[in-house]
Amino acid sequence: MTQVGRAERPVARRICWCQGGIETGVERMKSRLARGYSRTAPLYDAVAGQYYVQGLRRLLPLLRVPPAPAVLDVGSGTGVNLLEVARWFGPARLLCGIDLSPGMVRVAQHKAALLGIPAHFTVGDAEQLPYPDGLFDLVICNSVFHWFRNRAAAMAEMCRVLRPGGQLVLICATAPAFAEWFALLDRIGRQLLGPRGAVDPPDLPTAREVAALLAANGFFIQHLYNPTTVRPILFPEPFIRLMSVVAPYWAADLTPAEQSAVELAAAAAMRASPGGFPVTWSSLEAVATRAG
Repeated sequence: MTQVGRAERPVARRICWCQGGIETGVERMKSRLARGYSRTAPLYDAVAGQYYVQGLRRLLPLLRVPPAPAVLDVGSGTGVNLLEVARWFGPARLLCGIDLSPGMVRVAQHKAALLGIPAHFTVGDAEQLPYPDGLFDLVICNSVFHWFRNRAAAMAEMCRVLRPGGQLVLICATAPAFAEWFALLDRIGRQLLGPRGAVDPPDLPTAREVAALLAANGFFIQHLYNPTTVRPILFPEPFIRLMSVVAPYWAADLTPAEQSAVELAAAAAMRASPGGFPVTWSSLEAVATRAG
């Protein structure tokens, strides 16, 4: 991989940060997400990394990228997606990852350094990508699009930084995924902690919304799959551990003792559900090409 030349060097946009994430004054949910994921970053790969890599691997054979591609991972987390793409496609001209969470970015930078992979991980916002137009051959957005507060802006940005003919891989949760879990968290959190324990359910997109955003930004959709199932959770503890790592925003402002109390009460309530606690799983995976 070569260094980015002066003319190609990403131009950073002005975004203000505090130690825990985005400064007060920018959307509160973004700040909570940044803090929550910074807390769970050290656990992320062990608890959930394999699931995200498996989803990406299903789609990689559908891609047609040039030799030594330039790749951007939007919502790069601990770097699992970008490092898997580097392994899959071999030497790359440019590998960039951007994530809202400083803790996630630190883990990704450390992993890339240990592996000797010259990937650039940056703290930033998907709605304001700090890269020039048409720089990338491939953009990955794995299991993060559902968190974006302005999905239209994020989609437009991912389109902007792709070259014509470049491809987008997008995987995200879709409504009504995990509605039962967040409703349970909200009920128990309010019972134990009052208003501080309230859990706002995430505003998940529908498959139709994602497809419409792709089309509106000039993408040709090559693959779109949106399975939805309801599964009974018979053993709550592994499920709760997974969800507390991959969707940690609800606990970002709680003490470890408060979070533990809510999780223990949730596990007890789930075990009391005859036949297992029902949870809806709904996700979308898409591969799309930017029109020329």
